[in-house]
Amino acid sequence: MIDGKEKSALVTGSSNGLGALIYLALRDEGYRVFRYDMQDGLDVQKPNAVAIPEHLDVLVNCAGANLINWLEDATEEEWDTVMGVNAKGIFKMTQACLPKLRASKGTVLNIVSNAAHTPMRCSAAYNASKGAALILSRQLARELAPDITVFSVSPNKLVGTKMSKSIEEQVIKTRGWTAEQAHQYQIESLPAHEETDPRLVAEFIGFLLSTKQRHKFLAGCDIPYGI
Repeated sequence: MIDGKEKSALVTGSSNGLGALIYLALRDEGYRVFRYDMQDGLDVQKPNAVAIPEHLDVLVNCAGANLINWLEDATEEEWDTVMGVNAKGIFKMTQACLPKLRASKGTVLNIVSNAAHTPMRCSAAYNASKGAALILSRQLARELAPDITVFSVSPNKLVGTKMSKSIEEQVIKTRGWTAEQAHQYQIESLPAHEETDPRLVAEFIGFLLSTKQRHKFLAGCDIPYGI
């Protein structure tokens, strides 16, 4: 029970990593949480109405993709994949959930990335997709206000997630580095000199979404979690 009534949430990209932890954090806050993940054949670019609950208070767009490559080697397919999941996915899922979110005067939280603020080598598609996700979040916040609250959270590199492991493997391959060199390079770019624990990010998000009062004044805001 939240604010005296049962609430429901849908989390995309919820089979592993940050999405799975957000799923658990919202469940701990009393939400009935629904998974929406490619692992279950659910594509954010092609929303499945059957997987969207009849009543919906919160949509968390957490599904993400990252393919690292030097600009001269990047393919159109790589670009389309990353842009499709990270930007188009937010657009399509929010659009699909709109009637139910309007009915509940609900919330959309988009998981963006520090890549929306800081350019990185070999990451043209990812940087562009996260920049698009950021401005889309701000645009949706204005268009859907005041009934629907839209804001975003931008984590830095998370430790131990499936995406983080994929990034490390791609960096090693692309740069020709050892695992130790890749790790040291990425650590040195983080002010805390350590990767962020995704459990802390999920707990923070769970707190913000536990009541509307705790996040309604964040409409249109992006919260960096590390830089």
